[in-house]
Amino acid sequence: MEKSIVNFKPIGEKILIDVHPFETEVNGIIRIDNLQQNHKGTVVATNTEVPIYLKDVVVYAPSAGVQVIVDDKEYQLLRVDEIFGVIESEFERVHN
Repeated sequence: MEKSIVNFKPIGEKILIDVHPFETEVNGIIRIDNLQQNHKGTVVATNTEVPIYLKDVVVYAPSAGVQVIVDDKEYQLLRVDEIFGVIESEFERVHN
């Protein structure tokens, strides 16, 4: 099973995600405070120790992880315990 879309392999219980941009407009209201939004990202690298798969969309804490630059693109490296969960609609789309 493929464990990485990018040239990076996390060590230990970590995953690398491509961060989704914040929604700046919700129901016609422009949001300014990004700390009140869900922080979401798509998994682009994982390893065999982690029960999270490539292309899963995860929600994580605002202060979680560290930024990592791979091939001139910014990603977020997270520990598994910093992840709140996998978004089901996205999970089903990828795994079915």
